Amino acid sequence: MANDTIMTEKAKAKPTAICFGGGGAKGAFQIGAWQALQEAGLLSEIKAAAGCSVGALNAALFALGDLDYAKQIWASIRPADLLAPGTDGAFFSRDGLIRILDTLPLDRISNASIRVHVSVQHQASGEPVFFELNGLPNENIKTLLLASSAIPHIYSPEHYLGSEYLDCGMLPQGNLCISPVYHQGHRQIALVSLKPQLPFDPVTEYPDADVTVIRPLKNMGNLLTGTLNFAPERIAAHMEQGYADAKAALEGFTPHPQTKEEMNALLVQKMTKLFPTGAQLADFIQGFGGRLAPNIKTPTLGGNVWYDNLFEVDGWRLQQQRTAGLKSHYRILDPKNVRAAWVLSPQTLLDALCSYENAQQNSR
Repeated sequence: MANDTIMTEKAKAKPTAICFGGGGAKGAFQIGAWQALQEAGLLSEIKAAAGCSVGALNAALFALGDLDYAKQIWASIRPADLLAPGTDGAFFSRDGLIRILDTLPLDRISNASIRVHVSVQHQASGEPVFFELNGLPNENIKTLLLASSAIPHIYSPEHYLGSEYLDCGMLPQGNLCISPVYHQGHRQIALVSLKPQLPFDPVTEYPDADVTVIRPLKNMGNLLTGTLNFAPERIAAHMEQGYADAKAALEGFTPHPQTKEEMNALLVQKMTKLFPTGAQLADFIQGFGGRLAPNIKTPTLGGNVWYDNLFEVDGWRLQQQRTAGLKSHYRILDPKNVRAAWVLSPQTLLDALCSYENAQQNSR
């Protein structure tokens, strides 16, 4: 069970580093997982990102901090970009990937507040080598991203600092790319692997680290049907699978925001997603209101003086009382200003929302 590690009651701290494994076109899985982690509120403490092969590209995209932009990059990839016939002994050309990298704001990656690491294989020694991209010139960043994705016998190696480098995906330590962030002191690590079975147990290898593993729960194909299959429909399917499998890996973990602002932002994010209509919010109260404070449906004046509106849909409102001593008092009013539910602890409300979300997903 060690390879199926998830965040438990014993280890709920947010990860401070995220690692992306290699796997070609399967890398779209990591974009879906990124979305699930972001929705769970688990990415606010990330200070380092590391990756191998396509995971290196995703680590660079992650450092830019724009999930929608990352989705656009992946949606723009076409098989002809990466699978055109190569020259000089290479099976495929690198021209398509070079064009993709040339569209990236590499200077922003160089200057990112998140430290970005990539793994490559030293061709002569066969050993993994880790490079940090921060502070490097754009051309060096591009070269290292190309080297990290240069699958042996398929793409040509890249020349950097007097040596030839290749994709490191066949080397266990290189593929998981935990080493550079671990040695920088990170002990809360999220690992998004593209392989159902990990090549080694990170919990055993790094016993003092809390490693949250997200991995495919079903096979995503072999070299030809998965790794090198950049068909748009396959990329979309991998992205959807990454989102679903990450949600499954995080099941039972409810984030605990540290400040009132973080909590309110997460409550609004959850309710905006779950309740596009007032009828759905009413359904939540009917099924899960019992998990909140005991309530008598009491008419109110609408809370225009003593309450702040945090969320509203079809006349329904989530409000927080702002009077001294009652800063954690939340209530939900229906369109007639009747108190439909209330709770003292916002975490209790968040727990109920997460349970409702899981119930909705399981019923589909």
